[in-house]
Amino acid sequence: MSAINSVHRGLLIFSIAVCCCSQNSVANASEKGVTRFATFNVSMNRGSSGELLAELQAGESEQIKKVAAGIRIVRPDVILLNEFHYCGDQAATAIAAFQEHFLAAKELFDTKPITYKYHFVASVNTGLPSGLDLDDNGKTTDPGDAYGFGRYPGQYGMVVLSRFPISADARTFQTFLWKDMPRAMLPQKGNSGDKLESYYSSAILDEFRLSSKNHWDLTIETPAREVHFLVSHPTPPVFDGPEDKNGTRNHDEIRFWADYISGDKSQYIYDDKGRRGGLANSQSFVIAGDMNADPVDGDTTDAAILQLLNHRRIRDPLAVSDGAVEASKLQGKINSLHQGKPKFDTADFSDRSPGNLRIDYVLPSRDLHIVSAGVFWPRKDQPAAALLDASDHRLVWLDIKSK
Repeated sequence: MSAINSVHRGLLIFSIAVCCCSQNSVANASEKGVTRFATFNVSMNRGSSGELLAELQAGESEQIKKVAAGIRIVRPDVILLNEFHYCGDQAATAIAAFQEHFLAAKELFDTKPITYKYHFVASVNTGLPSGLDLDDNGKTTDPGDAYGFGRYPGQYGMVVLSRFPISADARTFQTFLWKDMPRAMLPQKGNSGDKLESYYSSAILDEFRLSSKNHWDLTIETPAREVHFLVSHPTPPVFDGPEDKNGTRNHDEIRFWADYISGDKSQYIYDDKGRRGGLANSQSFVIAGDMNADPVDGDTTDAAILQLLNHRRIRDPLAVSDGAVEASKLQGKINSLHQGKPKFDTADFSDRSPGNLRIDYVLPSRDLHIVSAGVFWPRKDQPAAALLDASDHRLVWLDIKSK
């Protein structure tokens, strides 16, 4: 029986026995040197600053309970949470409240508690004022004028939770300028005679950051070896005009990692401490996040995600689920016109457009052995399907070990 089928079979009933079975499966895998990495866009951004922290401390949110229950069922060793509001000076307090009142809660949909000893969190560009008129509407204080779209600083933040130590030598790339990427796909206004005109002025490009949130390189000290967890959340390639400013940015946010793991192509990259370069060919990694890019369908610019899926150092685990196949068939509409196979979908969007897509990824370096992979998307007849309305994304997981 494959590992993905084991997870789905285990979800046929919600009971302590099932959760213990899932826990034992992970424990047995850990004894063999297997580490489970995961990514999950948890949709825990809120309309105003301070709202999420209050919900976490109260411990009553049904949405957050469902998010936590999914994590408790899959039980990753290391997990990236996208859209977990960055709470500034209270970020550690928010993470502690999430762990205490939700992940480690004694009673939660008959799932077994889970704890993470280590975490990493840092500032993001979403909602951070740039002081520039980035959306060209004559104002400088709109959500679209922030370095990354957001109504307040940190609205669409990120958190990494880990059972294993995270090296203190983390690298962040919040301030890396888009224009400093060689041959960057900067948006253009269109033809001005025979010459393309830049959508952004030189004054804006001197300040415009590539990352809409942040890019992090975290070294996870797994029992077998160090693994670089490369995480990000590129902007959606929509909500723009013919200049395709979001589509081009999405492409280059993804390209950042493709260059970072490519040796001599990474020399232009600098982190927030001024250190240059990317990973050496000998270093193991897992790239994870909501990339907002499907390899076939949706509004992705120039097959953006193929920069990773086709990269010589990456092996695509091709995580699947039965629930995604069922959802595509039942929901129909634009899903019936998609070219990609629905079993790979990781997000459930409007059935008019864009439909269900594969946009969440956990991609290992080729020197790591893929044991199993999956998407937490139970079928409608499985009780765990009641958890899925917590987010329009699904938790994606990967089991790896050193070769």
